[in-house]
Amino acid sequence: MSRYIYQSAYRTLNVYRRQCFSTHSFALKEMTNPIKPSAQTLRHLQFTQRIPFQEGLEIQEKLVRANLDIKDIQSKIERKLIQLDEEYKGTVTINDNEKRILDKIMAMKPNPIVLTFEFEPTYTGGKRIKKTMTPNQMAAYESFIPETQKGNPKPKFFQLERGGQVTFHGPGQIVIYIILDLKTFHSFPAKCLVSCIEQATIKTLNNTKMGNGSCEPLSLNALTTKETGVWVENGKKKIASIGIHVRRSITSHGVAINVNTDLSYMNNFEMCGLKNTPTTSIKDQRPDAAVDVQSIAVSFVKELSKLLGIKTLERMQVDDIGTLKKQPVK
Repeated sequence: MSRYIYQSAYRTLNVYRRQCFSTHSFALKEMTNPIKPSAQTLRHLQFTQRIPFQEGLEIQEKLVRANLDIKDIQSKIERKLIQLDEEYKGTVTINDNEKRILDKIMAMKPNPIVLTFEFEPTYTGGKRIKKTMTPNQMAAYESFIPETQKGNPKPKFFQLERGGQVTFHGPGQIVIYIILDLKTFHSFPAKCLVSCIEQATIKTLNNTKMGNGSCEPLSLNALTTKETGVWVENGKKKIASIGIHVRRSITSHGVAINVNTDLSYMNNFEMCGLKNTPTTSIKDQRPDAAVDVQSIAVSFVKELSKLLGIKTLERMQVDDIGTLKKQPVK
């Protein structure tokens, strides 16, 4: 039975590990640091093609579920060993092979993973509006026609378990999901992860190169306010939305950064529960910049890994759900 549990858990965790990741190491300036060996490597799955929101959500959930399954197995083993010790008053023993299997299971912890996506037009609701969203409101979101990207598919609405209220995901926006175990980092509760995401976003907007061979950075003066998210123009316009969810210390969801989004998707509705709050994008703020969602994805994950105190970043480029290829980290 022990062997079966170990093999099942190992298969679950290695859905993505069987692929080849490219690796990069660098110096750090961190907000926390890993306290478990598994947290010393950050894996970035970079999805390069636009996909339906539901597909990205399912990928995230499978990886979160793998983390939670390992926690469940380890908890059952710990409870059983305690039970046996109490029943046999410390006289029960296991053989060397069983001990090796149990040690391997107890040491198994998935690496932190970051998923980056560009989605088809989607409105999502957080937990704060779950009970108040009406069919008419959902219909308004799903029938909206944008000002410039008129050829896009019609938006869809999904209710999620993340924090926050209504936000938009769609073309020209990079959505970043962060899956990690908070307990594998030093003094790192959920509120510190939110702060870390905010700071990684601010650094990304400041440090990412303008593109087209230019060495000049974007130098966007982004900041945080009393409201969650990242803002520009002295807090007048929102450029990135943040919302996370935590289950048994395993995180999901993350941040959405507007790169060259059709802003009418957001500015015609109340986003994140903020009235009369305009949304902006990198393109809106820096019209001459030649950045795209993929370059921002790469920049953000590098900044995040530094803030987490992670020395090794592995990135794998995903052209579609079934096709993977290596992407060198520069």
